[in-house]
Amino acid sequence: MMSENAADYHALFLTNVALATEMEKQFPAHRGWTCVVRFYAALHLMNAYLIDKQNLRFDPESTEHKARNHAMAQCPELRDAREKYSWLKNLSESVRYDVAYEYADEDRADSIAWLAKIVAIVEPKLKKA
Repeated sequence: MMSENAADYHALFLTNVALATEMEKQFPAHRGWTCVVRFYAALHLMNAYLIDKQNLRFDPESTEHKARNHAMAQCPELRDAREKYSWLKNLSESVRYDVAYEYADEDRADSIAWLAKIVAIVEPKLKKA
């Protein structure tokens, strides 16, 4: 059973997934930002998992990506999810910070696939916890 804190982060994950879908409908000209929202969905899902992970010290209130990455690196069961998470993070940073970056259909497909892979790996583990 998830702790209350983990459940709160899981709820943020679900909210961000729904927001990305809604944004694509409402703001098709700004679809790159859906990738950013998908990244934050992944971040909150990881927080939900890492909070309750035994033998791991992780503070989800830390805004340091290094702390989360370090915690994820200590979880071999997240190996494939870490890779997709990193790719999603990098793509979201390109959208946010690279003024010349043009978000393409392939980027959209990748961001959806990467988040789906992260969810497929982490969600079942959350439900077992």
